[in-house]
Amino acid sequence: MIKVLHFSDIHLGSGFSHGKINPETGLNTRLEDFINCLSLCIDRAINEPVDLVLFGGDAFPDATPPPYIQEAFAAQFRRLADANIPTILLVGNHDQHSQGNGGASLCIYRTLAVPGFIVGDNLITHKIPTKKGEIQVITLPWLTRASLLTKSKTEGLSLDEINQLLIKALEPVLEEEIRKLDPEIPTILLGHLMVNRARFGAEQFLAVGRGFTIPISLLIRPEIDYVALGHVHKHQNLNPNNDPPVIYPGSIERVDFSEEKEEKGYILIDLKKGEVNWNFQTLPARPFLTIKADLTQVDDPQAALIKAIEKKTIQDTVVRVNYQIRSEQLELINNNAIHDALKAAHSYTIRPEIISQLSRPRLPELGIGKSLDPIEALKTYLNNQEDIKDIRGDMLEAAQSLLNQ
Repeated sequence: MIKVLHFSDIHLGSGFSHGKINPETGLNTRLEDFINCLSLCIDRAINEPVDLVLFGGDAFPDATPPPYIQEAFAAQFRRLADANIPTILLVGNHDQHSQGNGGASLCIYRTLAVPGFIVGDNLITHKIPTKKGEIQVITLPWLTRASLLTKSKTEGLSLDEINQLLIKALEPVLEEEIRKLDPEIPTILLGHLMVNRARFGAEQFLAVGRGFTIPISLLIRPEIDYVALGHVHKHQNLNPNNDPPVIYPGSIERVDFSEEKEEKGYILIDLKKGEVNWNFQTLPARPFLTIKADLTQVDDPQAALIKAIEKKTIQDTVVRVNYQIRSEQLELINNNAIHDALKAAHSYTIRPEIISQLSRPRLPELGIGKSLDPIEALKTYLNNQEDIKDIRGDMLEAAQSLLNQ
């Protein structure tokens, strides 16, 4: 069986705010974390060894990364070229210029004719010879509105209408590639896209520009043995029947706290025509931890906060401490003691939220799903505001006057 390693969404150069400068290297420690996880993926590919590496897109946070970050990326991927392992670099949304004109950060590998490297910036089928036989890979890069439709066809349409037009434009192009496939050779579809069954990870915050959502029915085809996806940072299999598997490996490192509880890793695949086995392999991504504490009702907020921190394992972890406190309790907090309690963390942020004594709970009568006309809603609100009861009548009269107008 042909052995394949599938990983995606490296985002090399992200998350610097959660790191610090390593005095020995001069690099941000979070950059070193990302390089370490990337290095472990490449190590596995070489040591296994695999017959093919598939990268599902989004190498960097944007299309023009600083030279030292490009160099770190190239140093790792060069090891695959040196080991004669064919590699496909798919173009993701972060790899494109904002105008959508190609994968600027990845096309250099085609320009330099790096042996065994293919840059997937077009919907096309690549027939790749490996040590265990040929394999077909359809590359489906991040598609923008301009790549499938002219501006005149989308003018004045809603986003949903444009989405439907894009899908109609994509269907015949993808169908043409599928019809050209050799039925005797195993086939993988490698795509950087949002599928309608996917659950978002951090990519909902990172996405630039507007893409579109593709129905999973376009991808589940008997001609395809495995669908390798990129874009969503949360690992998931969108087709549990595995006919074929439709897999997001997720990102290889945590970008921010939205990925705090997600495992990070890559996929190892064994396949031949009509048969595929895959396994998710975890990576030692830097742990993130949120510590929450409500100090508003305690006599010693300082001790309570330190106790909340000491209950957690924070060694080498990116930590954020969110605590609620009343304004009159602030003088009871010793910030130096809090910093000392957090010194074992890799990095940390402290975010106090001052709770006003005047705050009131939301009124159930005005909650979601309740239906009141404007005057009744205002009456309900005013009946619960003791501090303005003297002008209740005047406010109701003014409101009625506005409505009458």
